[in-house]
Amino acid sequence: MKTDTAQQGIYVHIPFCRSRCAYCGFVSSVCEHSDKDYVEALVHEIRERVSGTVDSVYFGGGTPSVLTGGLLKKIVKALRECAEFSADCEITTEANPDSFTDGFAAEAGECGVNRISFGMQSLNNDILAAAGRRHTAEQALAAVERAKLFGFENLSCDLMLGLPCSSEKDVIASVKTLCEQDIKHLSVYALSVEKGTPLYERGYKVDDDAAADVYEKVCLQLKGYGFERYEVSNFSKRGYECKHNKKYWTLAPYVGLGVAAHSYDGTRRSFNTSDIAGYIAGLRDERRETVTASDALEEYVMLGLRTAEGIDSNRASELCGCEWEQLKSRELNELIKLGMLERTLKGFKLSEKAYYVMNDIIVRLV
Repeated sequence: MKTDTAQQGIYVHIPFCRSRCAYCGFVSSVCEHSDKDYVEALVHEIRERVSGTVDSVYFGGGTPSVLTGGLLKKIVKALRECAEFSADCEITTEANPDSFTDGFAAEAGECGVNRISFGMQSLNNDILAAAGRRHTAEQALAAVERAKLFGFENLSCDLMLGLPCSSEKDVIASVKTLCEQDIKHLSVYALSVEKGTPLYERGYKVDDDAAADVYEKVCLQLKGYGFERYEVSNFSKRGYECKHNKKYWTLAPYVGLGVAAHSYDGTRRSFNTSDIAGYIAGLRDERRETVTASDALEEYVMLGLRTAEGIDSNRASELCGCEWEQLKSRELNELIKLGMLERTLKGFKLSEKAYYVMNDIIVRLV
């Protein structure tokens, strides 16, 4: 049964990597399965589930840029056959610097990709090696230049705080270098050491206080370069916010395709199998769960407070079935007096200083 994707987003998971990073907890495979067979299964799922109009498509992974030539085009062709892309559709592909070749760049352009998100994590070669990254800082900057040569203007880069061997000086230097490359978007994430990853097995632990100090300095640094923080980990030049990721933070509907992909239609979530071999064999094993009103409200408040736009009180009221501002009037007034919340035209958002105690505030408002 197809899912109507009118003005929804589509996420496509590509689970292949050339090697596995020391911190990676995502579902991915290092040359254990055929990407051609996987794409055949993916096209079959697209034909079953996709229809309507979409305004964002996001290829994530894994590493989409390791796909065999022609496969990205095959996926996009199937999507376009089943759905209508809006005139302003944002089409993003993630890419690693070492696999962002001329061939992949050209194919992405031919497919209508208009946004590239590079997984860099650092521009210090010692840190990259400690994290198990395949690329060097030189390759990362060369990938940015290659993307520009192929006409891509909307470029995003990921940096990670708390990596082994990392220091405040290294992070600040990486941010400075990338900003000088005319990058439009930066995602700055704090490392979370997941169970089962090489870093976890080594017993590595992040110094959370040090990472928070670096994050604060990065926020000030990016502001000086004209970036706006529109979500706690995401910064962009005005007009270059990631349309697709904003869907997740506002509980907008999206369809997830591929192994381990999640979907949300506004009332239910569904989850594809994490077994790559099973997915290729056609055993999608899709699980579904209904999102209760209380769960939806909790998610909306938690995710909304992470964004610069904050919470829309009317939306919160719709989710809880009552006047949310009245329900939380005491907590809201106290947090405003403490300088932790600010009133907006539509509702409330965190103040600048509140980002560092965000979790405590969320608990009080759900």
